[in-house]
Amino acid sequence: MADGWPISSDVLGKAIGLSAELTQTEQEELEFFAATVCSLIDRATGRHIEEFRHETSDGTLPPEFTMSAREWGKLMWNQTKGGTNARGQSADPSAPAGVGMPAKVAVWLAPYPPRLFYGDRS
Repeated sequence: MADGWPISSDVLGKAIGLSAELTQTEQEELEFFAATVCSLIDRATGRHIEEFRHETSDGTLPPEFTMSAREWGKLMWNQTKGGTNARGQSADPSAPAGVGMPAKVAVWLAPYPPRLFYGDRS
């Protein structure tokens, strides 16, 4: 598995804007969200079948993967935990949450498609 992947609870906590203390308090939940979003990205890019797909020569993934995981994880956290929106306002609990990959994440990961072949286990 690539170095720095899946992202850590600290990386996701910083992306969300949590204090170090709150990140520590929510560590288990943050790890779950980070693992989930990284798993979804792996499925979207074919890494769930080819573990080393898209890795660079130094054993890491391109920065778009980390940025995508941070952004998607932040969105999931805010929608699930009722965090604030981009304007700093509390989320409306009755508002529908987004489904699937955010558009900007899809654009960032577009250069890293899965390999299409017969028998794809996606």
